[in-house]
Amino acid sequence: MKRSKTSRQAISNKTIVIAAVAVIAMIALLIIFWQPFIAFFGNPNEIKAVVDRAGILGPLVFIILQALQIIIAPIPGQAVAVMAGMLFGPWLGTLYSLIGALIGFTAVFFLARQLGRPFVERFVEPKHLSKFDKLSTKAGPLVFFLIFLLPGFPDDVICYIAGLSKIPIRTLILISIAGRLPGYLLSGFAGAGIEQGNAWLIASMATAFVIALGIAYWKRKPLESWVMSLLDSDEDH
Repeated sequence: MKRSKTSRQAISNKTIVIAAVAVIAMIALLIIFWQPFIAFFGNPNEIKAVVDRAGILGPLVFIILQALQIIIAPIPGQAVAVMAGMLFGPWLGTLYSLIGALIGFTAVFFLARQLGRPFVERFVEPKHLSKFDKLSTKAGPLVFFLIFLLPGFPDDVICYIAGLSKIPIRTLILISIAGRLPGYLLSGFAGAGIEQGNAWLIASMATAFVIALGIAYWKRKPLESWVMSLLDSDEDH
């Protein structure tokens, strides 16, 4: 019995070491290839070419790319979600976008939680970190859900800050999925409309995008003030 317990402990320690090495290797690769990754994701044609060349593994390749997009926070995620609609249709495109995002933001939450602020500072610009720093100590699940749902907030950056909070990771994952789903659906249908040359669908999704972005830009200060007021109310209680 004692030998069995020792054996299980050795396996557990080995797993921790392997996971730590994998995390360190991933961080090193991201630091080395930071600029090439940004350039790649900024070119939709390159993304499409890579996925097309993968053949039947195209969905898996796209999911990996979407996960990397979440981890490398400065890259705009909606462009990748639109590409998903173009490549796989609105429903599968949304599904693949969501799966990739789930992998990406789960990794970010765990890494930020385990490695702490020094790790987050490598991926989040100081201006964003100082602006939303209060979120890591004061924000509850509702605040993060609203940030993921409403346009105008850098939600990939917020993932890193959310990882520093005391909210359970399982809760963060659930509110991230719920908050991102509407945007991914909209992007998926927009991409499908572009690929099919469906003028009505393109116009509808473009109108929805413009309205959402217009409202977000017009109300960006009140939105930020509202979110921050929620933090203040949480602090008072």
